[in-house]
Amino acid sequence: MQVPMTPSRILDRAVKLYPHKTAVVDGALRVTYQEFADRVNRASRALGDAGIARGGRIAILDYNSCRYMELYFATARAQRVLLPLNTRISVDEYAFILSNAGAEALVFHTDFTPLVDKIRHKVDRVTHYYVAEGPADREWITGTYEALTEGASPNPLPFVPDDENAMINLYYTSGTTGRPKGVMLTNRNVYMNALTSIISFKLDDTTVWYHIAPLFHIADAFFIWSVTFQGGRHVMQRKFDTTDILQTIEREKVTSSVMVPTMIGFLLDDPRLDDCDLSSLEWLMVGGAPMSPANATRMMDRFGCRYISGYGLTETTPLLTVGNLKDTLAGKDEATKMGYLTRTGIDAIGVDVRVVDDEGNDVPRNGRTIGEIIVRGDNVMEGYWNLLEETVRSIRNGYFYTGDLATVDAEGYVLIVDRSKDVIISGGENITSVEIENVIYTNPKVLECAVIPVPDEKWGEVTKAVVSLKQGALMTERELIDFCKKDLAHFKVPRYVDFVTDFPRTGSGKIRKTELRKTHGG
Repeated sequence: MQVPMTPSRILDRAVKLYPHKTAVVDGALRVTYQEFADRVNRASRALGDAGIARGGRIAILDYNSCRYMELYFATARAQRVLLPLNTRISVDEYAFILSNAGAEALVFHTDFTPLVDKIRHKVDRVTHYYVAEGPADREWITGTYEALTEGASPNPLPFVPDDENAMINLYYTSGTTGRPKGVMLTNRNVYMNALTSIISFKLDDTTVWYHIAPLFHIADAFFIWSVTFQGGRHVMQRKFDTTDILQTIEREKVTSSVMVPTMIGFLLDDPRLDDCDLSSLEWLMVGGAPMSPANATRMMDRFGCRYISGYGLTETTPLLTVGNLKDTLAGKDEATKMGYLTRTGIDAIGVDVRVVDDEGNDVPRNGRTIGEIIVRGDNVMEGYWNLLEETVRSIRNGYFYTGDLATVDAEGYVLIVDRSKDVIISGGENITSVEIENVIYTNPKVLECAVIPVPDEKWGEVTKAVVSLKQGALMTERELIDFCKKDLAHFKVPRYVDFVTDFPRTGSGKIRKTELRKTHGG
């Protein structure tokens, strides 16, 4: 028997086994799985009643919320496509994405009403505008989201066999290298990644997942499916506020979450950290950017939980590797084990990860030879929206070529050393920025850093470190350069250092190196 792999099966299981259990905590709102399913059913019916075609794209511009989560399920159940929008991009970028995707509807939080008013003048395909948590007080607003859904029936839609290969999510990449590309994810992608995540992170019905990272990004959104599959509880964080987050972890007995290193750094520096009971925390996954062993150790010491590295891409729904420690390494000393834990990780279940040279041959498993990560699995995207050439260029011979450069060691642990476009070539020598950044992060005065190339007449390129310091810390350029000389080969030591108070970022919190090259790479 072959049953289509769809998100509806995920929610149906949770409702069957845990109907009266709290599914979602969103501020003062607490919703059981049965109540959540009723909301999903109303939303899925309402989308059809509104005249949005099957396969039509429905955009959402919102904070993390119960509403966001229900739309992930409702659009899939209604055979429509959810288009999550980054909350931090420009009007022109929104206009490009909405137009490129051919979006028919936009659900937006009332806070974004002035922004949407500007966007709508640049798009012509969007015909439905639904405001959430606010009045429909502009003539162009179709209505409120609650009014749209409240009038619909809570009964499930009539059964229609779903196509597990149909697109249900359309994510646009962050555009760090140019125009954003639409990534088409299917029912099967989502379902299989949920199973992979459950196994990789040992999720069960005691999991209390904290959605701190934005739900418009796949790095957090994929836990919507996996935690629901197991009947765990979801806790929503609308805006990043360190004090609120620490208090919520204590109050809701949060067990796990995913954050980028920047977020963790801010939490570690919150003066109220020691006053909060974080004993419920079992582990935190760090994604989006590498975290140095020094910072990972500090995180575990202060939070009292396990550190898990994770690696993936929007194009892979996203999970590819997890930094779990193999039992064959359990007897190693602490420094060695931490070295493994903070690597990119080993293949997640159901994913085939390879590191290959320019001819497509696997690189030696020596932890030194650099190659490109290529992957295959049920979680790899259908392709790029309306970009056949880009799709063919990225998916070749049955593998998706990630553009990430890495090594692989004898134990099978992958370590990303850079994006292929970020490698610095100085005097014919390849330099990976991550190696230098890891050294800089061991300096106790450093909060964040990024290493970029700058032109040099003699060497072609040399390295520059862009650094932000912890509050109250002072450091000179010479001091940091001398610090790096202790652990780096001479040609890798930053030639220049720029100190900044903040970094340009993508919506998911990654440092946008393309912008740094423009402002600091002259």
